[in-house]
Amino acid sequence: MPKKLSPGQLFLLLLIIFILTSSQQPDPRAEVRSLRFHQHPDFFRLVLEIEKVREYYSAELKNPERLYLDIFQARLKLGLHGTSYQVNSPCVKNLRLAQKNPSTVRLTLELVPGTKQAEKIYYLKNPNRLVLDIYPRVAAARPAPSAAEAPRSRPADETARPTGHQPQPPAPSSSGYSLVRQLGLGVRRIVLDPGHGGSDPGCISPSGLKEKDVALDLARRLKVLLETQGKFEVFVTRDKDETLPLEQRTALANQKAADLFISIHLNASPRKNRTGVETFYLNFSPDPAVNELAARENASSTKNIRDMKLIVDKVIKNSKYEESRDLAEKIHSHLLQHLKQNFGPRDDLGVKGGPFWVLIGSEMPAVLVETSHLSNAKEEAALKTEIYREAVALGLFRGIMEYVKSLGKG
Repeated sequence: MPKKLSPGQLFLLLLIIFILTSSQQPDPRAEVRSLRFHQHPDFFRLVLEIEKVREYYSAELKNPERLYLDIFQARLKLGLHGTSYQVNSPCVKNLRLAQKNPSTVRLTLELVPGTKQAEKIYYLKNPNRLVLDIYPRVAAARPAPSAAEAPRSRPADETARPTGHQPQPPAPSSSGYSLVRQLGLGVRRIVLDPGHGGSDPGCISPSGLKEKDVALDLARRLKVLLETQGKFEVFVTRDKDETLPLEQRTALANQKAADLFISIHLNASPRKNRTGVETFYLNFSPDPAVNELAARENASSTKNIRDMKLIVDKVIKNSKYEESRDLAEKIHSHLLQHLKQNFGPRDDLGVKGGPFWVLIGSEMPAVLVETSHLSNAKEEAALKTEIYREAVALGLFRGIMEYVKSLGKG
């Protein structure tokens, strides 16, 4: 008769079985395989070769000035953890690559104080590479020549260029030259979507300020800017306090043959000190916070579980992924920068993919912008003022205009 195992022996046996079976499961993390960098004449470029495209998040830190980039569901190739490099760049002093936790890789760049103008982060394919470009301020990038070095006269073949608007070729999007840019397409018609409405108030501030009302006011202000200064044809999904199903919002944009779709929202967080801007394009996300927000924003959907396959297929086949992300990045950057300059520090909550119903099925680049926090006392008070709402609308407008200009059409 076999000997009966003690509880301790049984536990150890089960643990061994668990470890062996777990080791047979494929690792969901993408491997970061190499790091390289180079100082170009006008910018510093860093390239991470990665096994698969993964979500990322970037932010800046002070004392000393640093920029960090977190890549989720990723792991470093053996030997890369803890690697650091001294960098000969006008705006980057050194960089370090580390496995922050089992599922997150962190790249940290220490910056030369006061020299960074902007950064751009994007993926390239074949092989998959995550690229980080750092643009220094002009003075840092190109020191003024001395009197001896300065040219004394213009070469004969350097004739002055004619003034006036000249057509410009499109700039690459976050993932290179998408089909939109290859075909030289532009933007003429825009649909704005004020979030929530009617029986769905959205977030409500401690003093009773409703997301649906603020979002509608912001959309009206942005519409005026786009029509008068941008000369676009602009429609809104709702121009009054009415209930509008999520699916109908994107359908209306498709019916209007819009070139862009922007859904305007206000955020809320259990952390009352949380501020800032968060911007989304359509994609799945491994981030629990994004999925929680998506569940909240999608609560009014009328779809059922039987529709899941169709919905997932639409997300996977989203052909405007690259342009939507690029639009989101530009809107996010300008809105956050404008609010920081005029109203003080704001949290940069990042540009992220998320499964938001209001973006599913769009036939054009589509983004959802969480413009400020109703749960934060300071931002709630600011949202009650004309000057702050106008600033939000202007930040959104500037981001849209930069995107249009990147197509070579602005």
